[in-house]
Amino acid sequence: MMRKPERSADFQLIGGSILIALIFVAIAMSVLGTAVSHWVRQDARIQSAALAEALAGKLPDLAGIVSGTAPSQQETQALALMQALGRTTRIILATPDGDPVLRVEDRRVELLRGPSAPETRLTAANTPDRLHTTVERNLLAGRISITAVTTLPVQQEGRTVALLETIIDESELAAGFRKDLILASLVLACLLGLAFAICFSWIMTAVRARNASEERAEFLASHDRLTGLLNRTAFQARLETALSELDRGRSIALHHLDIDRFKRINDELGEDGADGLIRLVALRLSEMVRPGDFVARLGGDELIVAQCGITSAQQAEAMAARLVEQLSEVYALEGREVQISVSAGTSLAPADTTVANELMTKASMALQFVKSTGSRGSGFFSDTMEEELNSRRQLEQLLRSAIQNNLLSLNFQPILSLSQNRISGFEALMRMSDGSGAPVSPALFIPVAEELGLLPEFGEWALRQACGAAVGWGGDIAVAVNLSPTQFASGNLPQKVADALQASGLQASRLELEITEGILLQDTGAILQQLTDLKALGVSIVMDDFGTGYSSLSYLWRFPFDKLKIDRSFMEAYSHSGETIQQILKAIVALGRALKLQVTIEGIETVFQARVIRDLEIDNVQGYLFGKPVTAAEIPGVMLRDMAKAMNTGQDTAPSATSGPKACPKTASS
Repeated sequence: MMRKPERSADFQLIGGSILIALIFVAIAMSVLGTAVSHWVRQDARIQSAALAEALAGKLPDLAGIVSGTAPSQQETQALALMQALGRTTRIILATPDGDPVLRVEDRRVELLRGPSAPETRLTAANTPDRLHTTVERNLLAGRISITAVTTLPVQQEGRTVALLETIIDESELAAGFRKDLILASLVLACLLGLAFAICFSWIMTAVRARNASEERAEFLASHDRLTGLLNRTAFQARLETALSELDRGRSIALHHLDIDRFKRINDELGEDGADGLIRLVALRLSEMVRPGDFVARLGGDELIVAQCGITSAQQAEAMAARLVEQLSEVYALEGREVQISVSAGTSLAPADTTVANELMTKASMALQFVKSTGSRGSGFFSDTMEEELNSRRQLEQLLRSAIQNNLLSLNFQPILSLSQNRISGFEALMRMSDGSGAPVSPALFIPVAEELGLLPEFGEWALRQACGAAVGWGGDIAVAVNLSPTQFASGNLPQKVADALQASGLQASRLELEITEGILLQDTGAILQQLTDLKALGVSIVMDDFGTGYSSLSYLWRFPFDKLKIDRSFMEAYSHSGETIQQILKAIVALGRALKLQVTIEGIETVFQARVIRDLEIDNVQGYLFGKPVTAAEIPGVMLRDMAKAMNTGQDTAPSATSGPKACPKTASS
């Protein structure tokens, strides 16, 4: 749309063009009148000179006629004929002094007798060359009549014998001159107009191009090239204005948004596809905000919304929830559906701050906190976030150098075979210290390591360490290692397992690999191939946390499992719904028997729970009643006797050799 200053400039140029045209017309009319008078005067003089020459030739006795001799009939006819020719309406002959003596008009010759009055003397008589022409304009019968009165001397034999005055009707000639001049003026005006129009058009094109370039430069300086939204600088400037104009009792909420796991999405869609997705998210976001709110792209997959003029924090909370929900809906991109999730961090002005950049920083901090907790969704800034985020950053630094600085270690929790009444294996559980010897909870560092993309490296380390430790146990005691979904992403997990077995010398039959349903939700074809290759190595595949997934049963016949491990949540719920849990556990055990799978249950912490499961014919048990996680150096032979004794004593406490905290969350090694 044309801007008002540009329109004003157009109107000024158009007005100037009209004014120039009017001035040109006025000048042309003035020049036209002068030119016509000049050409009429010249024509009259030419005709009068020709007539004077004719008189001198046709009237030999011209001097006598002027002195008073009456012209002969032949001379009279010659005078009448000369007057009738051309446009001459009257001829007057006068003495060299200017006294009229003869007049010819309407082909009649009239002698003028007697001395003339001074006013009748010919005008040119007193001029040096006795040549004078006057152009007269008169309005006759509604039309302009133009006549030229010319006085000039008539000479014979080198001397002036008379003065001749002619009155010539120049109306028709003047009209012709005027017509030609008008036509020429119009042609010239058109040419000038065309030239001016071309110049005007060129100038306006250049002006518009310059304005468009300036507008484009101005737009690009304040807007994001990919989405067309405001950029960070323009957003902050507008936010500063909004904060300065904020009414009492009103608030501004900043919602800092980003797409969860965008790096993975970018890898899947490619750069162009990811850019297209960001454009779609930005478009949907722009359609969600109210008039008066404003949106910006801060870079990458980060967007920010200023929700202006709200009166309560509940309005901001509702907006944040709506943004997360609607922006996380499916997008149609290049013929495919793309599902994403979005997280949001919110800060409020004036509650948190009234300084624009601080308000943006606090919204960003709230977003980081939401993502760091793994809760996704949305959250509001609080004063404690900064300290918690600093702790998170310190943890990230520890994790990035955990292997190099020997901060990681493995603990091993016993798995007891009920039929053999002895330990059949140990589950390797990853642990971490903060560098000063203080432990870091697996529930804290495992999710952060996953976000940082460190789990494949950590998982490979745990696999090698577990295999190396198990070699020293001897016999057929197995070691169970948990695998994360990210370890399957590379596609070469079977080779890494084979390398770990070869490097440690551990028999493949003593290695159990535990996977959860989350792994199976990925590309089932690729996962199935890797599981098949792992089975070919001779290792056992265990389905961990069985019973917690909505479709666990569908995976039992599709994948090559050897064992089922029933999730600890069944034992935790037993005290509330014992009969129901008992029936479910019986069904799971029966299913395992039908599929020829060994069944393990974890989370056994009391003798009562141990007695309950004895009637279920479960193969293996695991829990604090039978042993807490210990280091590889703490697995003495005596632990086997103590754990067997715990099964036979019937006491409601674990044996002293295995006493420890009542509960410790099981965390996968990866």
